[in-house]
Amino acid sequence: MDSRCLFESYKVTLVRVTIELPNGDLSTGSAFHIGDGWLATAAHVVNSGELVEVVSERYSKKLEVEEIIYHDDERIDLALLKTNLDLTHHLETIFLPPPADGFIHTDHIPIGGHLDDWVGDEFILSRVLLMGYPPVPFSRSPILVAAEGEVNAVLDKYTGDPVHFIISCMPRGGFSGGPVLSEYGFLLGIMTESLNHNDGFAETGFASVLSIEPLLVLLEKNGIYPGENREMVEMVSFSDDPTST
Repeated sequence: MDSRCLFESYKVTLVRVTIELPNGDLSTGSAFHIGDGWLATAAHVVNSGELVEVVSERYSKKLEVEEIIYHDDERIDLALLKTNLDLTHHLETIFLPPPADGFIHTDHIPIGGHLDDWVGDEFILSRVLLMGYPPVPFSRSPILVAAEGEVNAVLDKYTGDPVHFIISCMPRGGFSGGPVLSEYGFLLGIMTESLNHNDGFAETGFASVLSIEPLLVLLEKNGIYPGENREMVEMVSFSDDPTST
């Protein structure tokens, strides 16, 4: 899928998250729908202050957050939000003609199956699309920003964290928690941080993307099988079974 097709297919899944920081400032991050009202995002997007609002900007709808689940390992910057997001109207809408060749009419982003032990260099220099809500100066309202890039490296941190991808997109604030989509049409990972020396500006660092295994494990551990992503979540359970062959 080309980047335009990825954008048209999955833009409806994007959600803006706003937090009030302890100093009173507002901070914006991103989240995305993986099915059945469940959103995935980076943990720091929702735990760095008081949650002000979670908004489906596509339909100008403020969502209700019923539950927030964090990963047991605090080093893993990942959270799940159970919301009342319902994109049935979107699914029932017929586009004639489709807005892009290869357009997929869906209400969620499909999770990839590339578990950490399987990841080598096969994604290097493949194309990716990052989407999110970085604040844009002079914009009178939040806008969805899409950035095309490529995978530059696969990172194994010395801190023992899961696999991360380094991508060429600029890591602007507000992209955190946003999806990084592979050109092959699935979720490659979640934008989590800018890797920098000495507290440098985010834009000068490397954009670091958490791969999908922690997300699949978190879903499986909590018995969450969101829609058509059920198969991928069940795959983690099967692969973790020491009796399986």
